[in-house]
Amino acid sequence: MTGAIWDAFWSALPTEPGAALWDSSPRLTAARHLPLFQEHTDPSLPLIDLGCGSGRQTQWLAGHFGRVVGLDIADAAVDLAAATHPAPNIVYRRADLLDTDTATALHTEFGDANVYMRGVLHQLTPDDRTNMLATIRLLLGGRGILFAQELTEHTSWYVAELLAQGAQLPKTAGLAAHFDFGARIAPAHDGRLRLLLEGNGFDVLVDDDISLHTTEHTSDGQPLELPTRYVVARASARL
Repeated sequence: MTGAIWDAFWSALPTEPGAALWDSSPRLTAARHLPLFQEHTDPSLPLIDLGCGSGRQTQWLAGHFGRVVGLDIADAAVDLAAATHPAPNIVYRRADLLDTDTATALHTEFGDANVYMRGVLHQLTPDDRTNMLATIRLLLGGRGILFAQELTEHTSWYVAELLAQGAQLPKTAGLAAHFDFGARIAPAHDGRLRLLLEGNGFDVLVDDDISLHTTEHTSDGQPLELPTRYVVARASARL
């Protein structure tokens, strides 16, 4: 997925919070994620929100970490985040984390960091996933922790079934049509996310099922929740 595609996506969205499908309230997202990984983190390290989008979760996380860096591949997302979700301890940057030199420069600047990431790996080809995980290891260094939430094949099946039943879900349908939402080979089905990380130099501390709270609503007015998977991991010392 290129920066130009995501630039076009973010440029076309309204600027109010919740315009993107995954841009749900932090009380339903980051606030529920933090207890899953906080006990494993070194609180003195900065937190990198990788794929920060509008910065909605980044801003909330900045209330719990001394220094936060929001990274996104889309200039339009970084501009939106800086304008709508600033904080004195947040820096927003445009960064392509498939590039090793970029990751090395970030680690030189910020040192070891914790990384918070939602729904990034499923967008990538298998080779790009390997490259992305290598750069994440660089960001973590010897002390950082990764929290990652990822779509699964179950997510794809669930979305396909809802749409086939005639559910009115315009945001979900739009992503399914234009971004192959959930249609790539998901990295998290049947423990695949754990295996992917363990095969690419990570020690997995925790993995489990978790719901993705979206900004779409079902016919009964409830927020649409999608089945996903999460892991908490660190870079393996065995490499």
